[in-house]
Amino acid sequence: MHHPILLLLPSLLLFTSTTTSVSFVHASTPIQQRSLRPSSLSDLEVITSWEPSDPNRFNPYNGSLLSPFMIPRVSGTANNTRVQDFILDYFSKLNTTSLTGGDTPDSQHNNPIKPRTNDPKAKTKKHQKDQERISRLFRRAPGTPGTGWHVEIDRFTETTPFGPKTFTNLVFTKNPQAENRLVFAAHFDSKYFPPTDKPEAQWNGGDDTLPFVAATDSAAPCAILLDLAASLDSALDHPGRTDKETTLQLIFFDGEEAFKIWSATDSLYGSRHLAEQWAQRVVPRTRTATGRSGGSSSNNLDGIELFVLLDLLGVESPTVPNYFSATHWAHRHTMSIEQRLWEAKLHGGQVLARKKEKLQEGAGEDEDDMDDLGAEEPVQGFLTANPPYGGIEDDHRPFLQRGVPIFHVIPTPFPSVWHRLEDNADVISPEVVEGWANIFRAFAVEYLQLLEPQERRRDEL
Repeated sequence: MHHPILLLLPSLLLFTSTTTSVSFVHASTPIQQRSLRPSSLSDLEVITSWEPSDPNRFNPYNGSLLSPFMIPRVSGTANNTRVQDFILDYFSKLNTTSLTGGDTPDSQHNNPIKPRTNDPKAKTKKHQKDQERISRLFRRAPGTPGTGWHVEIDRFTETTPFGPKTFTNLVFTKNPQAENRLVFAAHFDSKYFPPTDKPEAQWNGGDDTLPFVAATDSAAPCAILLDLAASLDSALDHPGRTDKETTLQLIFFDGEEAFKIWSATDSLYGSRHLAEQWAQRVVPRTRTATGRSGGSSSNNLDGIELFVLLDLLGVESPTVPNYFSATHWAHRHTMSIEQRLWEAKLHGGQVLARKKEKLQEGAGEDEDDMDDLGAEEPVQGFLTANPPYGGIEDDHRPFLQRGVPIFHVIPTPFPSVWHRLEDNADVISPEVVEGWANIFRAFAVEYLQLLEPQERRRDEL
């Protein structure tokens, strides 16, 4: 911690301003700021009520969104594939039903499973399964309006310190015909912890990992992305939307973690691959997304208006500064959402404080009892206007280096359990996770203009 250059050791590296050329590439690139209309307090009450029917979904032990991630899921392992299947099936359900949420996770989901074979025939079957899933994800149930979620399965093999490993990025886009996208992203793999009872020569970089479930790094952020998809699904399809040229895209990265020591080649496997693929993919365009490029054609990165990366979320009292001056407006607007949520008594910090006070004072179980409790003063806001210590190496880097505007939502200092086996279910606060989900939901609603004008809603009452 006293190193003059590195303030944090790998995997995620935090650099001081003396090395900003690494983390702040293109940070001063002119970005066309999005004009966001702040929603009212009553609007926020509506937005936060757009919840899947499972109120317990962020419980790390049995919540329908979070608990399926609470297993070691190192890239290339059977559990990693299991989490992929859960994510794909979740979006399949969103597309094939008009109702979302409410199902409890498979009771066997957290049990370890045997690794799959490397038989080439099995890989062929996996490819066929991918194609079947893609076909199903395009399909909408009869009477269900809208476009559904389009899936892109970016599966590839790359050399690692433990030999070739398979990585799989999952990309979900609400309307793939829209030229521009607001992107939310997180990584779903977990860090490899080699077994302590074997010599290094016997480590396999995968299924022999110690039981590191990476609750904050990054199970909780992934659960937030799933919540975002379900809660905004209908609103994104509403025929009254004023801006249909910008859509919502959700990315689940594989291979963020290093297998051994963080380096340019042993880290960010999924984001490096996807950024390179999209930089080479030429797409037709009729308008400019962010002021960075435009014309009749450009690459697939140019349609990203803002790239919001979530990481290390879910613990109490996070402190998230703004890391890039070019997107200071996005951080500042998110802070305004926090303030409005606080005024509406919907902020995650308030909810957690009320719960703690209720337990301490022995209040009743009724929600009105909780609302009557104190907790009027902020315990701590999630975002801060204080400057960061420096930049952080994370999945945004390959996109930042290609000029994509980045809003990095990661706390500094990192949670005390970062890259420790203690990063498990015990450290997660469901109230904090839901607080973050409400913040990002409100941000997406205001960015994508999903709320109808007040006048129209009043006329319909």
